[in-house]
Amino acid sequence: MNKTTKKVLSLALCLCMPLFASSALAEYADGSYTGVGAGMGGDVNVSVTVEGGKIVSVEVGEHNETPGISDPAIEQIPAAIVEAQSADVEAVSGATVTSNAIKEAVKAALSGEQAEEEGVVIPFEQPDVIVIGAGMAGLSSAVRASQLGANVLVFEQMPRIGGSAAVAGGSIVGAETIIEKEAGIEDSIDLLYADFGRLGGEGNYNPEVARKFAERAGTAVDWLDTFVGVNFGERKPTYGSYEPLNVNRVHFAVPEDGDVSKSTGRGGSGFISALKAKLDEYIAAGNACLLLESPVTDIVIEDGTITGVVAQINGVETTIKAPSTIIATGGYGHNEAWLKEYNFTNVATSTPASATGSGYDFARKAGAAFSGMDFCTAYGGAIPATGFTKSLAANLYTNPGPIWVGLNGERFTDETNADSKVRSDAWTNAEENKVFVVFTDSAINPEMPIITGAADPAAKFAELVEEGKYVFKADTVAELAEKAGINADALVKTVETYNADCKAGKDSQFGREKNLNAMEEGPYYAIMTIPYVLITSGGPRINADAQMLTEDGTVIPGAYLAGEIVGMGNVCGHTTIGGIGHGNCATWGMIAAENAVANAGK
Repeated sequence: MNKTTKKVLSLALCLCMPLFASSALAEYADGSYTGVGAGMGGDVNVSVTVEGGKIVSVEVGEHNETPGISDPAIEQIPAAIVEAQSADVEAVSGATVTSNAIKEAVKAALSGEQAEEEGVVIPFEQPDVIVIGAGMAGLSSAVRASQLGANVLVFEQMPRIGGSAAVAGGSIVGAETIIEKEAGIEDSIDLLYADFGRLGGEGNYNPEVARKFAERAGTAVDWLDTFVGVNFGERKPTYGSYEPLNVNRVHFAVPEDGDVSKSTGRGGSGFISALKAKLDEYIAAGNACLLLESPVTDIVIEDGTITGVVAQINGVETTIKAPSTIIATGGYGHNEAWLKEYNFTNVATSTPASATGSGYDFARKAGAAFSGMDFCTAYGGAIPATGFTKSLAANLYTNPGPIWVGLNGERFTDETNADSKVRSDAWTNAEENKVFVVFTDSAINPEMPIITGAADPAAKFAELVEEGKYVFKADTVAELAEKAGINADALVKTVETYNADCKAGKDSQFGREKNLNAMEEGPYYAIMTIPYVLITSGGPRINADAQMLTEDGTVIPGAYLAGEIVGMGNVCGHTTIGGIGHGNCATWGMIAAENAVANAGK
C-alpha cells in the first residue's frame, strides 16, 4: 500500500477538542453555535443559543439515535444544561451514550473552535495485521498485536469506539486469575470447562474451542488487570448474574467514570477506556492506526486466502492488503435478516447499530461453515411499536397481575417465578414468537407501570390502547381474543381455569402462589410482545487458533475471529454464563492477535 493521507481519528491524536469552562458562572459570547457529538447511532448535532452571556437554549438536531431509548436524554439533557449553564450535567440512566453525545456536542459548540479533521499519514507502508471493529474484541486484538510488535491498522464503522461493550455490564469470566488467588478462591481450568457441560449441555458446544477458552480466559483477565490497567474495583469475583457457576470466577470492571455502584451495569466502559488508553500509546509510537467512520465493506480473497479488505476511507473505496486480518465485528443482533434466517419469526433488538453481522457475511463469502446458530438467547416482552429496534416493553418483572399466553390462548409458566431461562424459552418457542400479556384494570398500578421504556408510561399505554395495534382492550375475553388474534375458545378456557384457581388459592397448572388475582370483570387487556436480543450465540466454525473452517474442516488462511462472532454458544453451550461475552472479546482477541502476528512473520 502506498503512503496515503487518511483521516485517522485516534482519540489520542485527532480528536483534540478544547473544552469550555464548566463553571455555572461562566459567560459566553452571544450568538448561535453548532456542535457534533458521537452517539450510539452516529453523529448527534446540536445548536446552542447564547444571549446576555448565558445559554438560553440547546436544541438537538439531526441524529440516528434509537427511538424510545434515546428520547429521555434528548428531552432532559438540553434543559439540564440550560439550568446548570454547563454541559457537565448528570447523564440520563439508560441513555448514557446519547447523553454524553449531547454534552460533547454542546462543549464543541461553545469551545469557540470546531474539531477539524486531520490528515494523518499512516505510519507504515503496509499493516501486518488489519483489525475489523473497535469494540472490546477489536481493541483487545489491536493492543495485543501491537504489544507483540506488529503494525496494526484498525477499522471502525461507527464514529466512536466500544461497540456493545461501551454500554454493557462490566463482568468477565476467567479461572486461576490473580484476583481469584488474592481473594482466596480455589479454581481451575478443569472446573471452568466442567461448567460448560453442566450448564450448557454436553454436545452443545465445540469441545476444542471450549477447552481453549477455559485455558486462556484467566490469562486474558490477568492481561487486562496487569498490562492494560483495567480497574477491577474491590477485586472480589462472584458467581455472576445468570445460572450460578461452580466457583466465584466472574470479575467486575469499574466504569470509566469510576462509579463503583454501576460496575454491574455500565462497567464495560471500564474495559474500553483502559484498552483505548493503551492503544493510544501504540498509536503515538507509530505502530498502530485507528480509523473511525471507515466501514469495511468486503474482504479480499486470493487463491482461497483472505489477503485484505475493502473499506470506505474518507468516502473513498480503498483496498488494503495485509498478511493477517482479524474479524472482530461483533454479532448479528442488529441484522433482522440474519436473526430471522436462523432464530426467530418475529424479533426486536437492543444491540447497538454496529452489530450488523458484516463479519458473518464475510465468513459466508469465504466459505466458512457455521456452528451453534440455532441457539440465541432472547429476552421477553418487547412491544414492536417502534419496529425492529426495541424501546418499549411490557413490565414482566414488577407488575403482579398479568398472565402470559401464546396465540393458542394457553399459558406457559408461573409468571411470577419465571427465571431468565424460562422467560427466554417461552418467547423463543412461542408460535410466531408472540406472547400476550393479559390482565384487567386491577393490574394497572401507577407505582408499577404496565409498560416500560416511555417517559410517561401511563400516557404511552393509553396511546397504544387507542391505536389498537399492539395493545388490545375489550369488555369480554372472547372479544379480546378476536381483536388480538388469539384462539378465542382456548383463551376463554384459560381465564376461566385461572379464575377458579385464584378462588381456590392454588394454581393447578403451574403452581403459581403469588398474586393470584382473578380476572372476572372487564375491561380486559392484552399486550402483544415479542422477544428481543442483546447478544447472539452462534458463529463461523473455528479451531483453537481462532481460524475459520469450511464444512470439511479445512482452514481458511489469513483471517482470525475474536469476540461475539465466535459465538458464546460454541464456547459454553446452550446457556448464558456471567462474563462470557467480555470473556470472548479479551480471550479470543489475544488468541487471534497472537496467531495473526505469527502468521505475519513478526
